[in-house]
Amino acid sequence: MNFKDINLSQNIISQITSENGSKLNKRIAELGVNAINADSLRKKYDITACRQLIKPILGNIAPKNKVQIFYNFKGGTGKTTICFQTAFMLSMFGFKILAIDLDSQGHLSNVLRFDETQKVKTMYDAIINGVEIQNCIYHLCDGLDAIPSTLELTKIEVPLSQKTRREEVLKRLLDPIKDQYDFILIDTNPTISTLNLNALFAADHINIVCETQPFSLNGLCILMEELENIFSDLGKELNLSVIANKFETKTATAQEVLGVLRMDYSKEMYQTVIRKSEDINLASKKRMPVISFSSKKSSAFEDLIDFVKEFIKEAI
Repeated sequence: MNFKDINLSQNIISQITSENGSKLNKRIAELGVNAINADSLRKKYDITACRQLIKPILGNIAPKNKVQIFYNFKGGTGKTTICFQTAFMLSMFGFKILAIDLDSQGHLSNVLRFDETQKVKTMYDAIINGVEIQNCIYHLCDGLDAIPSTLELTKIEVPLSQKTRREEVLKRLLDPIKDQYDFILIDTNPTISTLNLNALFAADHINIVCETQPFSLNGLCILMEELENIFSDLGKELNLSVIANKFETKTATAQEVLGVLRMDYSKEMYQTVIRKSEDINLASKKRMPVISFSSKKSSAFEDLIDFVKEFIKEAI
């Protein structure tokens, strides 16, 4: 798991912090931050340097909604991609992040560069085998830790469903380590399962990722009803937001669906709409955050920066 290829140019940092070049140069000199290519005119900075330069501009933020899950029982909505981009960008912005993969397919683990041939501890070990959760956490880079997934998670449903207060098991494991992180981001599997019920119960906030397509809109209506029933049964307040994803600006159907989303879920919708972009697909292939390689004129760059800033604002 080597992340030395992930860095930001000074120009991109300036764009993120809204600082002009001279002001940013002054801060770089004051902090004694070194570029990885000091002899170049287009200076670049590694993850540690980015954290030093970006976090002071965001201020001293203490999120109330620390545990955030990305959820939908429909596959292909892009929840793993958004979870990954959000986790990595937050870490580059100076926050301390724990990313948890609860999907046995392990897509989040893959983009976080876990080796599929490597034997790792997962939430199965923590929940079923009694392994200390700290021993399931892997340090990836400055500001980013993760608990990966493997196919072993496919075996978790039966033993988990037999536990006392089965829906609270994950929360009981996470509560003691919450103070170690600014955010704990959980990628869920696209099912209604006991493991996902645990994620829902543990969450301070639920992020439902919805494609701007008719089938996804219909599925969202069903999902909302199901969540209301689940949280009513649990006696827990439902705290959620809806992310409009894969929006195609030139498609009438997508525009119609977005209009319905904004009308029917006006209180729940993030203002940021994430447009369909090849850069987002390329980021998953490269296993890199979009901001580390795309142009600042890229729609993916613009949308993800806006989304993460809104995400931070909504969490405090």
